[in-house]
Amino acid sequence: MTVKISKSLAKKIALRDEPLTQEREIELMTADARSSAQNELIEIDEDLLHTLNEVFGDTDLLKDQKRLQTIVTQRKIIYRNFVRAGHAALAMGNALLDIEASLTIGERERLKQSTEKILPFGDTVASMLKSVARFVKTGKVPENDLPASYSAAYVLTNMTDPELDAAKEEGLIRPEVGRRKLLNFRKDYRQRIEKNGEKKNIIDLEKLENKRDKILNRRKKLALEYFTLSREFREINKVIKAIKGR
Repeated sequence: MTVKISKSLAKKIALRDEPLTQEREIELMTADARSSAQNELIEIDEDLLHTLNEVFGDTDLLKDQKRLQTIVTQRKIIYRNFVRAGHAALAMGNALLDIEASLTIGERERLKQSTEKILPFGDTVASMLKSVARFVKTGKVPENDLPASYSAAYVLTNMTDPELDAAKEEGLIRPEVGRRKLLNFRKDYRQRIEKNGEKKNIIDLEKLENKRDKILNRRKKLALEYFTLSREFREINKVIKAIKGR
């Protein structure tokens, strides 16, 4: 809910630590109507007002109309661009998937090894962006609900369906949620499941993916070593045959 408050009302709320209920809002707004500051209104979210009171309640910030207006206005700008950044990250992930689809297996490996030479980030970030894009394609989380931070959105890609459902119930699937909060939620959720004896039903996708990637990298190294040894073997064998043929 959004309310409009004046400088004097902000001061009154700052001095009181009780929640801003509907009844209290009416009471304060009525009292504020008598204030000469009524014409200097700031549109501010109730939750934000409570948070500002918690953080700056013992300072003069909430009594300062100009500085309070600056925080509210600039915060809106930050949030708007933060959400746009999330859409941009998803767009980059989809673009990376398109690039990947146009390459052969060998070409993909070359891009993986030289990502930073071609793109403005390394392979780790590219991998995360692609994972998020694939995740959105599954339809498990709508694009507009996806965390704006790609690193936070990536955490969702490694959650099980029950974990995602629980996160949705707790209101954690939204643009402004950060990576740390999601990681803490997942950790707490798995601890609760383990405590209830349901650990056998939990599959740690992140660990599985990391293990898979390690196996893949090792396989590639072994394959490269195999081809190197095979070439060396052929060269040596060629020399031996040449000597014996003399």
